[in-house]
Amino acid sequence: MKKVLSMIFATSAAAIGLFFAGSAYASASTIVTVKSGDTVWGISQQYNSSVKAIESANNLKDANVIVVGQKLEIPSANSSSNTQGSAHVAASTTTAQQTQSYSQPTQQTQQATTTQSSQASTASTTATSGSVAQQAAQLMEQKTGVSASTWMAISYRESRNNPSAQNPSSTAHGLYQSLYTTSNDWREQVNDAARIYHSQGMGAWALG
Repeated sequence: MKKVLSMIFATSAAAIGLFFAGSAYASASTIVTVKSGDTVWGISQQYNSSVKAIESANNLKDANVIVVGQKLEIPSANSSSNTQGSAHVAASTTTAQQTQSYSQPTQQTQQATTTQSSQASTASTTATSGSVAQQAAQLMEQKTGVSASTWMAISYRESRNNPSAQNPSSTAHGLYQSLYTTSNDWREQVNDAARIYHSQGMGAWALG
């Protein structure tokens, strides 16, 4: 019976010892009474802590303002380091998330801009090589009675259906390479070509 009681007391004592050891490790802090000449920085150096950790543990608004006799809880270096490490990891994670959230719209914006530019370029090419020349040819047919297909053939031969085409060896300009206009407006070029036709006929384009 005595052996059993001895074992129980020994086990209890060991458990109590482990409990207090764990509590001491968990708290990992020291209470210091401020003396004359003390500063938070000096105390942090003395107890291997940090100014930020002491400020946080004691809710200090200003680390430079402490008074003689004030009780300060001084966290250990381990708890201070863990706190700072966690804060650093959290800050890094937040920064990475913000960077990702801002980079995605930027990439999408660039893609949208590229798509819009491509569409605008395609539309411009179509207007120059197709619809503009066709509209001009149809208007020329109305003004001259010559078929639109003939005027399409002329504009393609003369300018590749480009109202901005300029002959490098003369002042000939536009869809029908007129010598009398420098405008890039295809409607003005049509009016000019119609006047030439009524004055010179198709011979002006070597089709007499």
